[in-house]
Amino acid sequence: MNLEQEIKQKAFRSEQSKLIVNLIYTYNQLKSRIATVLKNEGITMQQYNVLRIVNGSGEEGITTSEIRERMLDKMSDASRMVDRLEAMQLVVKRRDRDDRRVIHVFLTEKGQRLVFRLMEQETIDQLANGVKEESAQQLNKLLDAFRASL
Repeated sequence: MNLEQEIKQKAFRSEQSKLIVNLIYTYNQLKSRIATVLKNEGITMQQYNVLRIVNGSGEEGITTSEIRERMLDKMSDASRMVDRLEAMQLVVKRRDRDDRRVIHVFLTEKGQRLVFRLMEQETIDQLANGVKEESAQQLNKLLDAFRASL
């Protein structure tokens, strides 16, 4: 079903106007599907984003400021998010040996199992299974170009 049918709008002022509405509408659909999956695991999208970032940091861990830089939602409070994840026993904070002011964040075993379970099920990635590899690459290039123009 095309966007016009989905939102019951007959026409757009321009293809660019349609593009903006289409991106917002698609994002909201995707966000809703992901949020439902994550809610079943007891975490939010922002918390999943932090877990994903910490998981990708490897054995060195990652600082809260580095997490903040990498977050998809720049408005999120990374420190508060890390504190909540620590209370849920999904991450642990450790002071740097050389600089006691620096705190590194690591996944706990429980956090690793959760991230692995979400990746193992490919729950998030499955949402794009209907898009062929070549089309996904093309869309990624177009979105990169669009973001670069902002």
